[in-house]
Amino acid sequence: MKRFIGLYLIWGAIVQACGQVPQSLPSWQGNTCDSTRRVTSLSLYDLIIPVYKTDSLREQTVGINRVLAFVNDEQGTPHFLGSHRSGSPTDSLPAPTSRLDSMQRHAYFTALTEDPLYLYTRWAWLLDTTRQVFMIRRDSLVDSLRRQLSSYEIRVISDLRSAELQTRLLGRGRSMAPISFHQLGLAADLGFFRRGRLVRNAGPYEAIGDLTPYYQLVWGGNFVGFVDPPHFQLYRNAAAFLKDFPLLRFEFEPFYERYQQRVQQKIEANKEFEVEDTKELLSVLNEYRSKFPCPCQAIQVPDTSRYTLPNMPRPGASDLVIVGDLKDQRLSIWRGSQLLVAYRLGIWR
Repeated sequence: MKRFIGLYLIWGAIVQACGQVPQSLPSWQGNTCDSTRRVTSLSLYDLIIPVYKTDSLREQTVGINRVLAFVNDEQGTPHFLGSHRSGSPTDSLPAPTSRLDSMQRHAYFTALTEDPLYLYTRWAWLLDTTRQVFMIRRDSLVDSLRRQLSSYEIRVISDLRSAELQTRLLGRGRSMAPISFHQLGLAADLGFFRRGRLVRNAGPYEAIGDLTPYYQLVWGGNFVGFVDPPHFQLYRNAAAFLKDFPLLRFEFEPFYERYQQRVQQKIEANKEFEVEDTKELLSVLNEYRSKFPCPCQAIQVPDTSRYTLPNMPRPGASDLVIVGDLKDQRLSIWRGSQLLVAYRLGIWR
């Protein structure tokens, strides 16, 4: 019996050492990239996201003029997925199957060439109707507050927010969200003023919490771990938002490790209750990742001649070329004729 238990424990250690994720792990604890499983197809998302989410690569792509994406099939034949030139209103793309397909491709490509003032701008084609719903509810809420609290001047003091401002607020501890609903146009902050001065005591802001349920909005005063009385938003949390807009996982993926780190820190501090929303977000991201391609690890390639570019005119020094190779199971990223990095492909599980 002891021998059997010993063998069982050894086998369990081997399984975990090979990267197998025990079934008992919570759904928010990460997927692993399994390079033993063969990738059979690659989308534009699969090619663009490794660059978009990796700070070191983003630094090497500053000033790029054009992005081109290719997939080499199992026989080594290249297939052009599309391109985008910085500052160009149109893309050089295969004929899209729908407007949604065209706009989605445009959003992915421009993420590498252009930084809009507001993240909402990149996704307005998808979020515009939802933002209009939020704005109608926001204005109705403000009108009700003005009628109930006529002794105050009530203003919207924060609506759309830039990524730069969100980063500053994170650094000052005035926000806990790497991606804020303000950046997506689905949140607002109100200010109550008397004699021209902002009221900072919580009293009048509790009226926001009383009224938000009637307008199907969520009050920041009920947040756990980071109470924000002037704030309200359309969605309960980021996980609920992504279930309606799975394409926007593109914007949340770059912060995946930060979300994981925050949960671990709160667990160690015995404050896991403060990050239930973050755990739910990670679970949704893991669900979307599952069974899709991933770049497992960077490969050292001393001989870059093995990574020939597809049959095309020689790219300029400021062109970014991304090639997914199903035959060799590699993803290579070039700037001009310089190989920046090559990854071994795998499958999330």
